[in-house]
Amino acid sequence: MNDTNWKRHQTACNVSKLKSSKTVTSLLSYMTKKRTINDEDEVRLSLPKDTLKDKITTATSNYGSPVTPLNKLNTGNANTIVAPIDLVTNSIASCSQINMSLIILTDISNIVEQDVRHFQFPNDPSIVLDSKMSPEQFAYVAALQPCQPKASELKGCIFPTRMQGKWLRSFHEEHYYKKLPNGEFVKRTWISYSPSQDKVYCIVCKQFGKEDAKSHQLARFGSDDWSHISFKLKSHESNSVHLESEIRRAMFVSNQRVVSTIFESSNRNVAENREIVRVIFESLIYLARQNIAFRGRDESWTSNNQCNFIELIKFISKYNPTLSSHLTKIQNSKKKNRLTFLSNLSQNNMLHVLDTTTDVSNIEQLSLVIRFINENEEVEERLVALETVSDARGIGMFNVLCNICQKYDIDWEKQLCAQSYDGASSMQGQYSGVRAYIQEKNPRAIYVWCFSHILNLVVVDTCDTSKTMRNFFGDLQSLIAFLRARKRTAVFLNHQKICYPEKRVCRMKNFSTTRWTSHGRALTVIFEKYKALTNTLKELSNSTERDTSSVATNLLSTISSFQFVTHLLLMKNIFKHTTPLSMYLQSLSLDFITALTMVDNCAKKLSELRNEQQLDVLLAEAKTFSLENELEEVWFPEKRVQRRKKMAGEKTNDEIVSNAKDNFKIQVYFTVLDQICTSITSRFEGSREILSDLSLLSVDRLIAASKGCPIPEDNFVYLDKWIPNVQIDQLKLEYSTFAYSFLKLKSNIEIEKLHEKVIISESDEDTSVDTDEGNSEENKTKMTVLNVLKLLNTFNLISAFPNMYMAYKFLCTIPATSVSSERTFSKLKLIKTRIRSTMVQKRLDSLMLLSCEKDVIINLDEAINKYANTSKLLQEALLYK
Repeated sequence: MNDTNWKRHQTACNVSKLKSSKTVTSLLSYMTKKRTINDEDEVRLSLPKDTLKDKITTATSNYGSPVTPLNKLNTGNANTIVAPIDLVTNSIASCSQINMSLIILTDISNIVEQDVRHFQFPNDPSIVLDSKMSPEQFAYVAALQPCQPKASELKGCIFPTRMQGKWLRSFHEEHYYKKLPNGEFVKRTWISYSPSQDKVYCIVCKQFGKEDAKSHQLARFGSDDWSHISFKLKSHESNSVHLESEIRRAMFVSNQRVVSTIFESSNRNVAENREIVRVIFESLIYLARQNIAFRGRDESWTSNNQCNFIELIKFISKYNPTLSSHLTKIQNSKKKNRLTFLSNLSQNNMLHVLDTTTDVSNIEQLSLVIRFINENEEVEERLVALETVSDARGIGMFNVLCNICQKYDIDWEKQLCAQSYDGASSMQGQYSGVRAYIQEKNPRAIYVWCFSHILNLVVVDTCDTSKTMRNFFGDLQSLIAFLRARKRTAVFLNHQKICYPEKRVCRMKNFSTTRWTSHGRALTVIFEKYKALTNTLKELSNSTERDTSSVATNLLSTISSFQFVTHLLLMKNIFKHTTPLSMYLQSLSLDFITALTMVDNCAKKLSELRNEQQLDVLLAEAKTFSLENELEEVWFPEKRVQRRKKMAGEKTNDEIVSNAKDNFKIQVYFTVLDQICTSITSRFEGSREILSDLSLLSVDRLIAASKGCPIPEDNFVYLDKWIPNVQIDQLKLEYSTFAYSFLKLKSNIEIEKLHEKVIISESDEDTSVDTDEGNSEENKTKMTVLNVLKLLNTFNLISAFPNMYMAYKFLCTIPATSVSSERTFSKLKLIKTRIRSTMVQKRLDSLMLLSCEKDVIINLDEAINKYANTSKLLQEALLYK
């Protein structure tokens, strides 16, 4: 521990001792007006006890802690008492009591109306920090919250009034809050009201400001000019000197070590019914989140093979007496029960309370996912609705979107800042797509072409770049289709156990046009299980079935060639970079700038492969691979040079490449790498145009500005057009002030704690991926714009930098992909299978929301109340009288 940390530790320990001590240093040194107390004035009061009791009342502090009233003492005089006053203070961690030995003098009314008012609010800004204090005293006082009493906590339950000009004016509680450009209100943590002086102070400048900040009127003298107080507060909080004080406070706080039914008889039936419905709700939630079918062909109670829902209810009833009694009544009742809570109609109502692509019933579906920043400054993406679409054109999709937003009271015309879709023309069409209709009414809604879909198109471009590459992937597709048969798969798995006894067996991964990582996974299986694959084809080539023997022989000859091996290793090296990138892009918390930075890094690594040295490394690896697997070809086969007959009048000859290595380099290696780099550049061009307008908010630009690099004025123009109600002049001031101290703030936090682990779920496997590319320490500690947003919240700087906060909130809301919407369709295929294709849309929508949003906490009591209000009969059975 260095000297600085040791001093901080000593300070924190002293503060802790100060809070817990019973004999506390006098607070007279904190006061503006020091009082002199003489020993001979001590204690004796010649007032009757009853009169004194009537005059002294228990005061209440700003935190609701009472001040101890006058206590009787046996002093030998029946009409005299001593009054020790207990001051109850509140720190960030806990409420600590300090016993003050203040002596009551002769004037009781003077004590009640002056002294007690001081101790009712120990954080009164007029009585602290006017004299020099020890480090532990300063830390103790700095830990107090700003004094912001309500009118009900003051004498007379009102703020004092006075004549100012022609009007009677006073302070109002609304000045404790500031209205942001988006209409939200945040608390001004720097305002501190002095009940003893009826003035407003800037406690941040008073405590943490430099000399020029402490000399400001609001910090040194306070202000009681209520006719102009709004203007003064707005002017002060936009002052660069005040913003520096806010940053100094945030840095100081970051270095502190802070310890941190009995029911009536008339309601018994209602209680039992609510318990039954609660169990049914939990069963429905379990089945929905596990994508298990509810109903079966026979739902009668006499059936031996009932549906999953009824069987689950019966199983739970074995351990729930209330539910067991309810089921027994249903089975033994001769009359039809009106309330079983188990019918399909009841299930649909309960599911409804709990809350595109073509599905198996050939109905077009549209899913709406909303991305937003929650109260913890974290990114969330939530499925809002799944609706059927009768018109698959852009206008039809747009009308469905408008209906959903109207249903859930979503003001997309004012609050939508960005939109992201796949490459379908009905969605991204410039003239008649959903994008165009939205931007017609909300021009600020930036369109982002889903990064994951673009990367998938890049892979498709690469696979079709040349004839030999098309043939390579065609042969792979034939190999995968051939081995997907059950008997052939068993042979392949058996040879894996023989060749790789200590490794996990793998099945062949099929290519998919929508699953972006399928090509890379298929190549990985072939590369890692190559020996078992060749042995499988050798065994199948000896099969008695003509088709099996013929296809296996041809495939064996194909994959044993040196050309196949070189193509396999080349694409494996390419997918080694694109597959992790595709998985990173599926992270919910990934921001737009970080996503595009990852794309550029991937393109840079791929371009580094395009040279003679990397070509030689690839060919050497291919030769070693062929020798290890005992292949006949360990190099390209020599081919006879074909010469074209020269026609009459021709004077030049076509240059013919006769070297096999040069032929591979020109026609395959360089061609493939050139294609993928060019495709990445061209297809992400639109996203880079957006980045050029928002680059001002990147972490790299903040760091550059903190080191003195100039800030171009034109960078703020786009932000002014994009963010509504932003104050551009104030944003420039906030940006320069924040950038100046950015590195200091960054050094006071552990960046690793701001990063999260991202789990990317797929239908057949779960893959855990860190959001930072690579394992280097530099990547692990690299900040993103989302970290900057969290930093503003962590240091409580939102009210000091409201325009900066709005800018980063808008930036983090921009989606880089539409992966969340794609995941809903994966769930759709699990929920609406071919044997459940007749499910009504209302039930499907409810099941989809429960399955996709598993982390949403459901209030079952509220759900039961909503379900009860669906009919009068349920109200009588489920609502308490």
